[in-house]
Amino acid sequence: MSPALRLDAVRKAALVLGFIGVFLTVGVPRWLGQDAAPAGANADASFAKLCRDHGGTPRTAPGSGASAQPFCTVGYGGRVYRMDAITPDGFDEDTASFQRQGCEEAARQAKAAAAGDARPSFVYHRETGVCERRP
Repeated sequence: MSPALRLDAVRKAALVLGFIGVFLTVGVPRWLGQDAAPAGANADASFAKLCRDHGGTPRTAPGSGASAQPFCTVGYGGRVYRMDAITPDGFDEDTASFQRQGCEEAARQAKAAAAGDARPSFVYHRETGVCERRP
């Protein structure tokens, strides 16, 4: 085999290995997780269903027009909270995790700031991804 043919074979092999690597790291997890909605799916209806499934109410900002991105809210104890973990792409576990961490930190700060005084408490709701502030 001539050196030119060997070089061509090595290039093709590297290209195939590169494609396999990209497919295994990006394509297979998406395909198995089925986190991408099929083309033509009604995104607004899917978002509304996801929001309601987590106990929330789908909303859009008042006066924002047809191009506004919807968001999800839920009420706890007379207050309304925005469910940041509910996105048009689904339930974002990363965001919910950061919300939980923030809730725990807020509880620590409230405890340290008001030793003995009446202080608010913070309750994280796993099913909605919301940190509720209780008086």
